[in-house]
Amino acid sequence: MKILHICAVGFTLKNLLLPQIDYFLSHGVSVEVVCSPGQDVNILQQKGYVIHPIQLARRIDPLANLINIFQLAKLMRDCEYDLVHVHTPIAAVLGRIAAKIAGVKRVVYTAHGFPFHDQSSASEYKFYFTVEKLSALLTDLILTQSFEDLLTAKKLNLCSSKKIDYLGNGIDTERFNRTKLDPASQLQLRHSLNIPDTANLIIGTIGRLTYKKGSGFLIEAIAKLMPEFPNLHTVIIGGQVKGDPEPFQEELIKRIHGLGIEKHVTLTGYRQDTPELLGLLDIFTLPTFTHEGLPRSICEAMAMELPVVSTDIRGCREAVVHRKTGLIVPPRDIDELALALKTLLLDYNLRQIYGRAGRLRVEHEYDECLVFERLKNYYQKIGIKPLPIEVKLSTTINQFKQV
Repeated sequence: MKILHICAVGFTLKNLLLPQIDYFLSHGVSVEVVCSPGQDVNILQQKGYVIHPIQLARRIDPLANLINIFQLAKLMRDCEYDLVHVHTPIAAVLGRIAAKIAGVKRVVYTAHGFPFHDQSSASEYKFYFTVEKLSALLTDLILTQSFEDLLTAKKLNLCSSKKIDYLGNGIDTERFNRTKLDPASQLQLRHSLNIPDTANLIIGTIGRLTYKKGSGFLIEAIAKLMPEFPNLHTVIIGGQVKGDPEPFQEELIKRIHGLGIEKHVTLTGYRQDTPELLGLLDIFTLPTFTHEGLPRSICEAMAMELPVVSTDIRGCREAVVHRKTGLIVPPRDIDELALALKTLLLDYNLRQIYGRAGRLRVEHEYDECLVFERLKNYYQKIGIKPLPIEVKLSTTINQFKQV
């Protein structure tokens, strides 16, 4: 069996899709990927992953989109995939059109948050819903990461109810486990980030440095808190994706310096030691205000027993149980964000209660093994089955030979 995943950029592949790809590779299924070329792709290719670099457009651009459809369709014909699994809005539409042209028998789409949502303008909502509804005609199975997206799709009759189901999102709960942290290594990490010894409270966030992730609102809220919490520090984990339609890193740095809080903010850039970084925090926040499915960063933070402050938008309000695992605030509201953070900064016991409840929630709802099992079952229903065990073992051995 051969599966082709399609996503826009290596960031999505590396940070979101790789665990499930590894799962199916280990079960003897041949899995390949299409995404735009870049450093992440180069690294993964060197490790033995089969990736076809195609520069996929991330905007609606008729000429570029047509070229991508032609490139994808040719690849699909040449490689004769049994299933094409698409991700991210533009790449998902192009991939489904190409799969139809190439005659691929099975097409699956994971909606990492539908591009129409309650923060959209009326015109944006209508446009993106229409695109998704038409694309659904080319899809055998649509999987959502949030129950809210599933219910919305069914309510609006996006497609036949038999064609859509819940996948969820999940993380490695063994890797994201506070008991695995080494105190000496944590102290060394803190010093390497130049977090002052006087910083007795640390707030952090994870995400691409793009406007809609809300880091600009976060640093405004931090500035409001500084007079009352002079030893407060903030860690912003993540960087700017090359080719991002809304780059924000330069603007964010300007705002930080404009507010005079540069000594209280650390920008880490992209890191591989996310559990250890989360281990330095007292509070996690994700002040995003737009396109979310079910944020993996929130699951990671809860797994690390952190209380979470996030916004009242799709995905976030599903992952965070208000006043049980954290606090939910209105999007783009600096005052309410600052107030929620202050509530937790002032109450150590409340932070502990929310943190423990968050860990339990992740173990029961957002362990990646649950996602793998659901996806395996969905694949089996449309005819994709793991290969026999002897094939699985030989495939795994061949993989190690390639690395």
